[in-house]
Amino acid sequence: MSHTAQTQMNTTAKSATGEFDAGLFDCTSNMGTCALACFCPCVVYGQNQAALKGGEGCGGAGFLYTLLAAFDCYACIGAHGRGNIREERGIEGGFLGDCVTHYFCAPCALTQEHA
Repeated sequence: MSHTAQTQMNTTAKSATGEFDAGLFDCTSNMGTCALACFCPCVVYGQNQAALKGGEGCGGAGFLYTLLAAFDCYACIGAHGRGNIREERGIEGGFLGDCVTHYFCAPCALTQEHA
């Protein structure tokens, strides 16, 4: 097996844990990300979505988050992003739960997704 294939298998096994690495209200365990999520959530959202794409740029996703937040639709875009992360990691849940999570505590949700 090639080194690249082995690395990809290890990454997939690590990311598909079936649960988030941190609890929803453990956001203070990563104060840097938590503070960024409080004051510039579009940056953390963009970083989270870029991580799913193998580290490709976060500008587009961050801009979309900012645009929809201007119309008070941040929970919808946040829920969509959280769904992408849940799918990648094999975490159960649904859009409605993700939307409620982002509506009531977007910084905590973004920090949890970042972990």
